[in-house]
Amino acid sequence: MKTFNRYLLLALGLALLLALAACGGGDAEETTGDSTTPDETETTDEADVDSDEEFELILATVVNPPHPWVDMGEFFAEELEKRTDGKVKVSVHHSATLGDDEAIMDEMLIGTIDFIVGGAQNAAPYIPQYQIFGLSYLFDDMDMFEEAIAHDSEITARFKELYEENGFELKLLGLSGGGTRYTSHKDKQITEAADMEGVKMRLPGSPIESKIWGELGAVPTSLPWNEVYSGVQTGVVEAFESTLSGYQGSKLHEVAPNVAKTEHLFMASHFTMSKVTEEKLPDEYNEIIEELAIEACYLGIEQGKKYDEEVMEQLEEMGVNISEVDKESFQVVVEPLYEELAEELGAMDLLEMIQDLK
Repeated sequence: MKTFNRYLLLALGLALLLALAACGGGDAEETTGDSTTPDETETTDEADVDSDEEFELILATVVNPPHPWVDMGEFFAEELEKRTDGKVKVSVHHSATLGDDEAIMDEMLIGTIDFIVGGAQNAAPYIPQYQIFGLSYLFDDMDMFEEAIAHDSEITARFKELYEENGFELKLLGLSGGGTRYTSHKDKQITEAADMEGVKMRLPGSPIESKIWGELGAVPTSLPWNEVYSGVQTGVVEAFESTLSGYQGSKLHEVAPNVAKTEHLFMASHFTMSKVTEEKLPDEYNEIIEELAIEACYLGIEQGKKYDEEVMEQLEEMGVNISEVDKESFQVVVEPLYEELAEELGAMDLLEMIQDLK
């Protein structure tokens, strides 16, 4: 009996050891399983980035071709599709088919439109400081303007900060150009500031520009770009200012055949992206977008200069009246307003950055 009990105890002990060994082996297997889980997760994450998911995006601009902003959009769309192996496609909608600038940017807040290339002053409802570009004769020449809006300039960096500070679901990809701005009138040639007295002048929705032209004696009238033709035709406005490519693309020579070489502004534009779009795209695609935006912004500047030269020749051949202007008569009125208007905008820092380039 004692022998039996001893064997029984040995058997129970052995069983206990086997059970413990089995538990230990189970822990080791679980640990091994846990250690492989991150690898499996990492592989899954990589698969997400390199997946076959495709994205169809929308870029909008209000101008009619031929125009630097349309060129920017088409270049961006073509290159983005190439560099993502066809995974990201962008359709470009020009001629205000998706609404004016403010309507487009409203849609971008919820991600129904993904990109806009538009006039900086037209984005003033979102970024009031953009109106700094509406200070006539602020830049001495095109070289100074290009230096100000370069992708690595402190001015571009400041505007990117303003997007963040204002808290909108929008991201600035870059600043660009679009050409030099001239003044056109339906009936008369403008040669000096006094000619603006009492003129019903179409302007974008920029309070700063309204104040400047008001000081020059004009009667400012806010009107969306796509309504300028009909506005001149019906007498709502008599005059407007624009780039030559915008003038030609919208066939405004048909209703306002007098162009004055005021050259009061270099057209500043912005390339903006919806943050809703940014958040849904893989990081690698967003990096490509940022790189391409820099290239597109440079293209916009170059195309603006090219169109200025080509279109001026074409307009002269078409019989449009081109007049030289006493620019000093404009400058003596507007230059004393710089600090006051910049202060109103909360843009004294930007004014100083620009003036430091002189």
